[in-house]
Amino acid sequence: MIVATLIATVTLIATVTFTAGITLPGGYVQSGSNNQGRAVLWMLPKNGTGDDAGRANFESFVIADSIAMLLSMSAIVIYFIASFPIKDMKTVGTYLLLGNLLTLFAMLAMVFAFLDGLLAVLSPSSFLSWITMFTLLASFLIFLTLTPVSMRILSPKDMPCPLITRVE
Repeated sequence: MIVATLIATVTLIATVTFTAGITLPGGYVQSGSNNQGRAVLWMLPKNGTGDDAGRANFESFVIADSIAMLLSMSAIVIYFIASFPIKDMKTVGTYLLLGNLLTLFAMLAMVFAFLDGLLAVLSPSSFLSWITMFTLLASFLIFLTLTPVSMRILSPKDMPCPLITRVE
């Protein structure tokens, strides 16, 4: 039952990262030029003067989104393997721990992709972009702080895993 919930969660992350990769920030070139269908932010000049911050953030977005997609797809495979009937509970616990770590890092990469996507379309000096960055990073740091605590409290008693111990 828990593996099915984890698979659903990580599949949602994969779906979101896939959607973000298809609907790129800034959209696509719509004119009838040779660049039609290419990403608008990719077409910005790369001159190194600081005016190309949108393009640099777009590149970071593509990298972070790709990493999030790779990690979430890897977690899906790990959770799928863990759902097979395996007699050794330590092996199952190791698979679940690995899947949880992959999911956590996929979520982190997804947050960075979101931030880079916002910064790519907003002005780098915009007050709105700084407030958004601060809010998202602060909330994610709180999440990272609470995750190990919740994993120890909610872990099943009969699942021996060297890195997770149940708090009684």
